Amino acid sequence: MSEDNYDLNNIIINIFNETIKWLKDNNIGIRRLSLSIREATESLQQKYGKDNINEYIGGIYESKTNKIWIIKNRLKGIINNNINDQNKIFIGNLFTITHNGILWPVYKNNKYIENIIAKASVEPIVIHEIGHHIVGQGDWKASAFEFLVYFYKNELYKYPEVYEIMKKNIKICNGYIRKKDPSSPYSLGSPRSPYGLGSCFANDLIYIYENVLNKDKQSPKLNIKDMIEKLKFFSEEEGIDATKILNILLITKDYYIDINKMFDTLTKVLMLLHP
Repeated sequence: MSEDNYDLNNIIINIFNETIKWLKDNNIGIRRLSLSIREATESLQQKYGKDNINEYIGGIYESKTNKIWIIKNRLKGIINNNINDQNKIFIGNLFTITHNGILWPVYKNNKYIENIIAKASVEPIVIHEIGHHIVGQGDWKASAFEFLVYFYKNELYKYPEVYEIMKKNIKICNGYIRKKDPSSPYSLGSPRSPYGLGSCFANDLIYIYENVLNKDKQSPKLNIKDMIEKLKFFSEEEGIDATKILNILLITKDYYIDINKMFDTLTKVLMLLHP
């Protein structure tokens, strides 16, 4: 798909503005933040050094200036990969793209599906950099923030079939957790990377709150504002440990026990989120 078929600048700007508005509407504190779009990484490599800016990066948050930089060339490659991916899963009103090594649910519209894929491919990356501005520099925290905000901003809890996709993610994440040989943390889909594990944590947490513990499912059970506030106090190590525990609870639930009987254990895990 050529960029001539979609306005990438407009997509990035709209996602940035929509996300800021959604955060404010949900009383999630955000300081003044600006956006800058670059075609490629060269100017940022001159500023930050090639050791800090590599060819895989889609965005960066600069804390000194409260600015996020988004790299168009990287996004174009991601969009094209997702459009051409033959392994998309279609379930009811949703289909999947792959990001951070797991499946991301997307509401489908057959008439404009390529434009929808373009937006869905860019949205997590922009949200991730906004996440650094809010929850801090850890990539596990920003990736958990990214999936949480994407899910609730797009109101995906309204689609029962979303939990079929999330259940597949639980198994994918279990495979990542069991890997003994971690790959580079800069490879977004690599096993044990903070990006993948942060997304796994959010996937598993939402699944527990909205599919297991939320009986009426008329409105979200998870308090997104409180959860984002708690994420700020997670260390990367605590986050990875919490990801493992949540995933074990869900994998165990599938085969042996009712997760409701383990709610006390879940509560102890969530206490890690407190300062």
